[in-house]
Amino acid sequence: MSRRRKNIESCVRCHIPIGHSSGDEPLPSPDDEKGGVICDFCHSVKATSGIGNAPYILSPGNAAAMEGGTKYGPFDDCPETIHQSKFSELHTRSEFCGGCHDVSHAGNTILIEQTYTEWEQSPYNTGDPKTSVHCQDCHMRQRPGFPSTGSTERPDNPGFASPEIMGGKKRPHIWTHYFVGGSTNSVSLPQGSDINRQLAIDRLKNAATLDVSLTPGYKKGDALKFDVVIKNTGAGHYLPTGLTELRQMWLSVSITDAEGKELYQSGKVDEKGVIDPNATIYHTVFGDKDGKPTLHVWSATQILSDNRVPPKGQKTESITCLIPNDAKSPLKLTAVLNYRSAPQEVVDALLGEKSVKFPIVDMAEISKEISL
Repeated sequence: MSRRRKNIESCVRCHIPIGHSSGDEPLPSPDDEKGGVICDFCHSVKATSGIGNAPYILSPGNAAAMEGGTKYGPFDDCPETIHQSKFSELHTRSEFCGGCHDVSHAGNTILIEQTYTEWEQSPYNTGDPKTSVHCQDCHMRQRPGFPSTGSTERPDNPGFASPEIMGGKKRPHIWTHYFVGGSTNSVSLPQGSDINRQLAIDRLKNAATLDVSLTPGYKKGDALKFDVVIKNTGAGHYLPTGLTELRQMWLSVSITDAEGKELYQSGKVDEKGVIDPNATIYHTVFGDKDGKPTLHVWSATQILSDNRVPPKGQKTESITCLIPNDAKSPLKLTAVLNYRSAPQEVVDALLGEKSVKFPIVDMAEISKEISL
């Protein structure tokens, strides 16, 4: 296989799996082959040969011959009207998701995405499928009103998986199929998907918490020292996850006095959407063959740094600022944890300046009053 074809396949096997599996080159035009991951693909997976880079084994049936084949899922008593149905334990476990949510570079061994591995090595994976919290337990239980993260309730969703008129049975739990992650931008979501955008915001706002640690007794002229602690309380993987060299999670911190005068500011975003260069961005930095940082995934040969927050783990930022002699007591300290799917400058370079503004979501916020 040529290097070029291998590079292409490393993307399309997950992003356009039906088009890839059809073997057509160039890819055909029908929407069902270009439409990404659709119902029939996931439920045609009868097994996988491992984790990462789409090792799925398909049994898709034969549409031309009007043969629906066998569809796989979490129930063992589905009505068989159009196709045969078979229970698949694989579909209830994180290993199913790990087929596409661990990705290694097509040209070397570095992991571009390791969401499954992050979960596998986390406290959410007890080693026992019955007590582990799997990907599906969060991402396929969420619905409006129920963020279903590691820090919230994840209640059952009673209902019908198929219409009652077709023999569908009312069940105590039907897995939801919103598949919500952290995407809130119009580029990543289908048209008219306002509900998905709101669900993503709900998920982000229930993924982490903030705490501020400082000792009392400060006075004017002192150097104010405090810690802001970011805790990953709700995600079964690192925060952020996915294509993490593009993801941006950072703190914005401000201190004002009683008259609203700004005494300290960090993590601010300018009018072009560029984050304060002194802010700490929690993400992965890839390096090219010369050891220089790169956002070009295909050029990456190494991971230069990774400062993300592990599941049920935490990161601490220590901050110092001078309290002016004319500051009016009490002071107000505010810290906000922000998230954006990609740098605005990258979006502008790819899609054109002012074409799309990627939203910034406030994941968590905390305020403290400081008396002088």
